[in-house]
Amino acid sequence: MSSSTVIDKKIIMKRFHSPKTVIARFVAKRTIRSATLWALFFAIYVASKAIGFVDTYPTAVARQKVAETFSNNVGIELMLGKAPRSGNTGAYVAWNTLAVMVIFGSIWAVLLAAKYFRGEEDTGRWELMLAGQSTARGAAMNNLAGLGSSLVVFFAILAIAFSAIGRSKGVDFTTSAAMFLALATVLGIVMFLLIGALASEIMPTRGRAAAVATTVLAISFILKAIGDVTSFNWAINISPLGWVENLKPLAGSHLIWLVPIILSCLILAVFTIYVAGKRDLGAGIISDQDSKKANFRLLGSPYWANLRLTRSNITGWLTGITVAAVLYGLMTKSAAQAFSQSKGAKHLLNSLAHQAQHSTILIFLGVVFLLQMTIIMAYVASAVSAARREEAEGLLDNFLVRPYSRLKWIGGRLMLIILVALSAGALTFISLFLATAYQHDNIATNLLLGACVNALVPAAITLGIGVLAFGFIPRMSAFFAYGVIVWSFLISILSSGISINHWILDTSVLNQIVLAPAVNPNWATDIIVLLIAAILCLIGVLRFNRRDLASL
Repeated sequence: MSSSTVIDKKIIMKRFHSPKTVIARFVAKRTIRSATLWALFFAIYVASKAIGFVDTYPTAVARQKVAETFSNNVGIELMLGKAPRSGNTGAYVAWNTLAVMVIFGSIWAVLLAAKYFRGEEDTGRWELMLAGQSTARGAAMNNLAGLGSSLVVFFAILAIAFSAIGRSKGVDFTTSAAMFLALATVLGIVMFLLIGALASEIMPTRGRAAAVATTVLAISFILKAIGDVTSFNWAINISPLGWVENLKPLAGSHLIWLVPIILSCLILAVFTIYVAGKRDLGAGIISDQDSKKANFRLLGSPYWANLRLTRSNITGWLTGITVAAVLYGLMTKSAAQAFSQSKGAKHLLNSLAHQAQHSTILIFLGVVFLLQMTIIMAYVASAVSAARREEAEGLLDNFLVRPYSRLKWIGGRLMLIILVALSAGALTFISLFLATAYQHDNIATNLLLGACVNALVPAAITLGIGVLAFGFIPRMSAFFAYGVIVWSFLISILSSGISINHWILDTSVLNQIVLAPAVNPNWATDIIVLLIAAILCLIGVLRFNRRDLASL
């Protein structure tokens, strides 16, 4: 036997050590980074809420008073759940953060499950995994193990961070309570990750699997909201999100509600593994029709084809933006009254607006527009990611082999994104105008209109950076587009507690855009940001026109 053969055998044995767990290790390696980033983001979020609450309401009397105010606000309870009736800091922190963390974490988990249970299969790479020493059910178990490993890291980071927050002056909740808050957060996310995994085995495509799982999440939220704000308390008890809310971490810790959560997780995991072995590769339990009457509507040009491919996604975004605007508008008056009763809260809102105002309603609306602009930025980032995904999966090739230029394709896609963003701004204006008029808030129309225009500016710079990345480093398009949002919020959160160099602060788009209508929009700054966004888009488009197409 030659020396080269011996060396080759040694390399093979090292490289393919434990082949039956290679999928689990692959998935864990690919997901642990995003799990870490989400955990750190949630830790910062909880810290800002806990320390901010203690600083804003330094006495027990002030905390009790604001707790009573929140408990009478239907709009806030609709979004966050039943408000605590006491001024206990831990109860407030859990109420104000748990639902938000579980919902956003569940969306991330659903998309992650759809990607690794169905996305890898749709692209044909799953066949390479199953060609080794693994069955379909073994691969599903590996997938769950890999995702579970990342969630263990996620839990460890949250537990350590929440324990440190609990030791902060004035916050004062125990390490065991902090760990239970971390456990409640992770278990809520695990439930929907498993729902996403099961949906991926049942549905024929990644997109449909994600849609089914997010629909379950939406129904769960609606049931919980009904139970929170009406007399139908039973609705909470049949909602997965309601089970998490009933755990009451930092406010009594009702351990009995761990039973339905853990049982549902076990049942979902078993069914996912079972169904994985019952279906063919590339198919789903619910399969597409083999034949269907041809429908050529909206296929006359790349622009209309893009609209047809993304219309359901666009409808979902616009519906969510409209519903959020209506809810915020209906809670404006009561929330403003609650904040006006607290000098600390008024000071906090004034600091957000960077200027004192006579009307607390205007200041609160400034925060509302901050939330709306974030949602619109998220839509733009998702649209850039979708454009990149079409290129990566080879769909773009079908357009470019026709007599259509690259510029025409990307120009049509940019026009569609801009039109949807403008529609989101218009719907926000109409919804807030009607909701505030219904409550007789008497907000001037020009103030709301100016605030809506101002709120669209961050979406423009998000689009500019995303398109620039799409032109030069296409595989990082989604990273840079979403990175604008994450970086801006991270800098804003950190700057409220520590001193940061103004050059770093200026890199946050949220630091450049004022919170209208609490403050009159700085149109000069807005125009400069729009010009920068336009230049970035132009450079990205020109670069895309000259580069090679990049696959996955």
